[in-house]
Amino acid sequence: MKPSKTSGTVSDDSSRKCETSRTTENAGRRAFLTATAAGVSVGLGGCLGDGDRSFSSAPSGSWRQYMRDEGNTGATGATAPPRGNLAWTSNAFTRWSPVAADGAVYIGNVDPNPGPKIVGLDATDGSERWSVDVEEADHYTSAVVGELLVAAYGDRVVALDRESGDREWTDTLSGTVSRTEVTAVPAESLVLVPEASDRGATLRAFDAATGERRWSVPLADRIVGAPAVRGDEVFVASESALYCLDIAGGGEVWNRGVENVALGPRPTADGIVLAADGDLAVRDGDGGAHLRTLDGYTDEAYGVALADGTAYWLTAEGLAAVSVEDGFEEWRLDARGCQEGLCVGRDAVVAPVRYEEFDLEVAWPAVAAFDRETGDVRWYYHLDGFDVTFTTPPVLVDGAVYLAANTFDSLGALGDVPLEEEPGLL
Repeated sequence: MKPSKTSGTVSDDSSRKCETSRTTENAGRRAFLTATAAGVSVGLGGCLGDGDRSFSSAPSGSWRQYMRDEGNTGATGATAPPRGNLAWTSNAFTRWSPVAADGAVYIGNVDPNPGPKIVGLDATDGSERWSVDVEEADHYTSAVVGELLVAAYGDRVVALDRESGDREWTDTLSGTVSRTEVTAVPAESLVLVPEASDRGATLRAFDAATGERRWSVPLADRIVGAPAVRGDEVFVASESALYCLDIAGGGEVWNRGVENVALGPRPTADGIVLAADGDLAVRDGDGGAHLRTLDGYTDEAYGVALADGTAYWLTAEGLAAVSVEDGFEEWRLDARGCQEGLCVGRDAVVAPVRYEEFDLEVAWPAVAAFDRETGDVRWYYHLDGFDVTFTTPPVLVDGAVYLAANTFDSLGALGDVPLEEEPGLL
């Protein structure tokens, strides 16, 4: 189904020139924005000002880990904001996925410049609540578990008090954190940390409250994607195998050889959804056998999120909604994925794409909200410039979408705020 295109209106004067006195930092925050609450919004080319405006009320709801929950669903009951205009950007640098809960957003940086730290931000205006210096590393990942933020980077796993940033416990790994994501299981007070070393891959389980090591399991090859949990089972994929482990002690229940895993497992009532060897497929939860193919891909597989029996599926070729039960295609768009990740809310799918249907002269990268039932475009936030990329997947909570991009090198919050009307907006 090709979505219908609804007309919109430009809600700002696009003839004004950017002031030459704008600082380099602010001039770097360039975007095309869209503005109507219903139907397709019309893109506006812009040289943004500070982007430092508060939401009228704090965004609510939570996104406590990479795919929001331990099942890696990438789905939330949150409603996407009716507009996707830039409200604020953080002063602190990041290019790793944020997590959010209780009116706060938590980000990390482990690059040597401008300095490794973990930062707690106020969700209303992006102001800094606290920051903690950490060690330099190649990768950063975190999850909220109760009143703690558990972060893993380099050879460290640390737990910080979310209110103050105080360290509650620290552990040093024998290897380093894999370039994937941790998974938190709040009901078990458990954090699963993929680890890599010269000896191979390990999945290590920590008690989130105390830092006690509960169990560890060696795995073949590099771990791909975050581990996923359903009931008392942990599903984790390496590049060549899909494993089912017992959550209590890490004992292997079964493993199944697979080829070229692109995205980690997503357990559902209909089986385990896994992208591997050019297929998005459903596998049997009791042994990993192939049950049915939902879709194919020939290039990059960027993400899959699951909600109410539908797999929302982003690749370099397009964005689609496919029934997990029987592979029925609900809708498909030629909105080509341009970056990792997507998320699904109560009414919308939010994804980083390039799409010819946007009202742009060039198909620049954009984060867009699509109607979940039809695929119709609701709004898009657009970046223009040479070699522009989003550096984190979008994160959706009630009232905001969080993301980072190399144009502003920090976290940005999109939501229902008016376009900037100060001098300097084109």
